[in-house]
Order: sequence, then structure tokens, then C-alpha cells
Amino acid sequence: MTDSAPSTGRLDGGAGGAESTRSFLAEPHRAVWVIPLMMVIAAAVAGVEALGWVAAAGVAGGSMGWIAISAVRRRRAKQAAEQTAHAARLLASLLRAGQIPTVALAEAATECPSLARAAAASKLGSDVASELARSSRSPGRDGMGLMAAAWRVSERSGAPIAAVLATVAENLRHRRHLEALLETELAAARTSGRIMAALPFLALALGVLGGGDPLGFLLHHELGQWLILAGVVLTAGGVVWIDRLATARTSP
Repeated sequence: MTDSAPSTGRLDGGAGGAESTRSFLAEPHRAVWVIPLMMVIAAAVAGVEALGWVAAAGVAGGSMGWIAISAVRRRRAKQAAEQTAHAARLLASLLRAGQIPTVALAEAATECPSLARAAAASKLGSDVASELARSSRSPGRDGMGLMAAAWRVSERSGAPIAAVLATVAENLRHRRHLEALLETELAAARTSGRIMAALPFLALALGVLGGGDPLGFLLHHELGQWLILAGVVLTAGGVVWIDRLATARTSP
């Protein structure tokens, strides 16, 4: 047991910075409080008369940041889900080939780092299912929870772990297929949101072509900056709302 502490320390210590980054990216709303603070500072520097412009820039920047972080979060969750499904297939195939669980986990962990803690637990005689369940807390790795449940069922019932994990691997493969189809369908909704964000610029262009001077009014009239702020808030709210709806439909 004395060898386990240094190993765990290396895993936790080496991943500290990456883990904090993943946590930040996993919850875009955690950074929202920064935007009002930046707006207050910018308004203090630029003056009250520029408050509308500062607020509009803050809302636009915040919404673009939200969309960017949300996209990174979805991409990482998708990659994690694919890696989890691959880990389940690989481990099931190794066990079906006749390898004992400890050896199979150790070999699978060399290709699938998400199994490293479970492999270490198996080598030390600890609770493998608990380590698998702990790994399932990361975004996109909920499939590890199914692997943990399969491991517990095998331990308690005596059922062949290879057969149980093969069923889990097939279920994860089927889930990934359904999620890919759903993501394709929802891509149209996200595209509609992006198009909606461009409509105000089209309206300005039509105003100019019609002989008006909408830009002059918005940029030089005192009321203009507040109208721009209202438009930016409504547009940003619509884009973020559509993105949240689409993300909620693809979340497990």
C-alpha cells in the first residue's frame, strides 16, 4: 500500500492545472461575473457617456465567449465519450481473449488513460468499480459508470465480466450513434442562431440602400448607443438561448 500514495500524488498533482481549465470550460456561466466587472472598469475609464457602448461591447464579447467555451466543452465531451466507448470495447475484447481482469486492465490502460486508476486499483486489490465510478464524473465519461455497474454485477453474481462488459460496450456504441444523429439534427438550430445574429447588419445595409442614414443615427445620436445596446442584448440572448437548448438536448 505504500507504493500507491506516490502514484496517486503524481496523477493529482500533474493534472491540477489541466483539471482547473477543464472545470472552467465545463461551466461557461462561472465566468459571467467577470463581464460586469470589466464593464464597470471600462465605463469608469471611458466616462458615463460611453456606458452604452461599453455595455454593448461587454454583452457581445460575453456571448461570443460563452459560445466559444460551449463549443470547446461539447468537443471535449464528445472526445471523452468516444474514448470511453473505445475503452469498454478494448477491455471486453481482452477479457474475451482469456486475460485475467488485472492484466486486461493494465494492458487497456496503456491505450486508454481513463482506465489507469482502475488498473492501479486492480493491481493493489482495491475496489475497481469505485475507481471506474469516480472516473465517470468527468463530462462525457458517464459510460464509465456503466462499466463500474457491470464490474459490480460480475463481482456479486459471478457472471463472466467479459460478457457483461461486451453488453456495455455495445450499448455505448449505440448511444454514440444516436448522439451523433442528434448532433447533426441540432446543427441546423445552431446555424439558425448564427444567422439570426447577422440579421441586424442586413437591416442596416437595407437602410443604407434605401437612402437612409441608420449608421449616422446610431453612431452620433445620443439615443443610438442605447438602441444598439438593446439590439445586442436581444441578439446575444437569442443566440445563447438557442445554444443552451441544443446543448440540453444532446446532454445525457
